[in-house]
Amino acid sequence: MKITVIAVTKSGVELAQRVSQCLTRAGHQVKTYKPAHLPGEGTPYVQPLSLLVGREFSLCQGMVLIMALGIAVRVLAPHLRSKVSDPGVVVMDEKGNFAISLLGGHMGGANQLARELAAATGAVPVITTATEAQGLLAVDVLAQKYNLAIESLEKAKKVNACLVNGDGEVFISSEFPLPLPQKGYKIIPWPEATSAGFTGWLVLITNRVFDPPSPKVLFLRPRNLVAGIGCRKGVGAETVKSALFCALSLAGRSAASLRALATIERRSGEEGLQEVARELGLPLAAFTAEEINNLLEKAPHLSRSSFVKERIGVEGVCEPTALLAAPRGQLILGKTRVGGVTVALAEESYGWWEQARETRST
Repeated sequence: MKITVIAVTKSGVELAQRVSQCLTRAGHQVKTYKPAHLPGEGTPYVQPLSLLVGREFSLCQGMVLIMALGIAVRVLAPHLRSKVSDPGVVVMDEKGNFAISLLGGHMGGANQLARELAAATGAVPVITTATEAQGLLAVDVLAQKYNLAIESLEKAKKVNACLVNGDGEVFISSEFPLPLPQKGYKIIPWPEATSAGFTGWLVLITNRVFDPPSPKVLFLRPRNLVAGIGCRKGVGAETVKSALFCALSLAGRSAASLRALATIERRSGEEGLQEVARELGLPLAAFTAEEINNLLEKAPHLSRSSFVKERIGVEGVCEPTALLAAPRGQLILGKTRVGGVTVALAEESYGWWEQARETRST
């Protein structure tokens, strides 16, 4: 997690140094700022605090503001956009007595960051979101924990409101083996979950696309699909995108479950591929001919093409690269040709939430 720490007073600068060390040891990437006229470690700043906060707000994933809560609110206010994109913000007083989750408690990760800071510095974590206050696992926290894409934020809000207010039952079911929350939820076996008859909200964890059994269904999409793509030189983005979505449709899978695209190294620079990866917000994994050939030797069942071998030195691209990018996965859609582009889909049935969010990319 990329975290920016900003202090405004002498005591705050001293605390910022401790906070930065703790966060760095925990594996976060930390940038620390302090006023230029104060001694201590950190990048000095002379610009107005509001400008510094505004710039870092758009660059980081989390912020720790060591200052009065009122100051933090005022400098943050002009930069707030959406709970989906805003970073999580924690405010600490200069003596380190409290770590207050101010913004992005759930989706921004501020609640967890406040707990981390409290454990590391001895501060008291202040977390005010209603689900945490009642000891419930909010559906967006569940999604963050297991790297699930929320298909409808509006429905997620309604599920959380139902949990907090007790307005009916909330059922939950997963196609994949996951330790599901029990407090506030009623766990339903997967075979039963797709049938009608539920009167409350139904949360379904699946990458499959199908008509929901009722309007009160929230889909959480596991990011456990990798699309291996083979293409010719100069392929356009629309051609790649069309082939990709055609493959997803044939497999009956949601695009929200894509974790990465993958291809051979010598095609990874194709602007069409890169543009689709950027548009979908996905990494583009690139594998060498040697890596692909090594996998093909161990997997005689994969598709092969002498024409591809002559052109780029391997007998296949889409299937082996999909499997290389999803090492614990299996093919759910083999080589599929659409408009001169080949696509294969690999699915990981477990452990996808432990994967780094970025795959080796160009």
